[in-house]
Amino acid sequence: MKKIINSSKLVLIAAVLLFNSCKKDDPVHEHDNEEMKTMTLSFTEKTTNAKVEVIIDATDTKPQSLNLKKGNYDLDIKLKDFDGHEVQQEISDDADEHQFFFVGPTKEQITFTYLDQQVGLKSNWKVLDKASAIPMKIVLMHGLNKTKVTAADWNNSSYQSIGGGTPDISVNVTLNLID
Repeated sequence: MKKIINSSKLVLIAAVLLFNSCKKDDPVHEHDNEEMKTMTLSFTEKTTNAKVEVIIDATDTKPQSLNLKKGNYDLDIKLKDFDGHEVQQEISDDADEHQFFFVGPTKEQITFTYLDQQVGLKSNWKVLDKASAIPMKIVLMHGLNKTKVTAADWNNSSYQSIGGGTPDISVNVTLNLID
């Protein structure tokens, strides 16, 4: 009788071990970068309060057009992930690891100022001169060394070699500066 009880216990223990060892954990998708799908650029002209808004899907291959008249604008950027959730708060919370670059316009065409901890979710743009069809790349870098990058590098085409890091999102627009 004792042998039957011990055998039953042994079978029960083996079954528990077998079922526990066969459980397959779902793989955890680990990444350092936020995954973003859309960028909304909301420009507000400070004198007239006129608004210019462009929504850019990072998966689109054709650049959107952005038309700005001469003036003084505040830019507010909103970002959404692939599930449609806004993620700019995460970027702001990790300001020491993120920075936007706006490569294309020259300092003679636009005076640019970061209005947040040199991130670029909020910035000021003074449109100084007319220009048509300026290819502009807007990129949010993650994990860069911000001690090597200055606010004056906002349009530096060598942004990646200066501070390192990897892009969280990169989009292309055609910028038109008009009267």
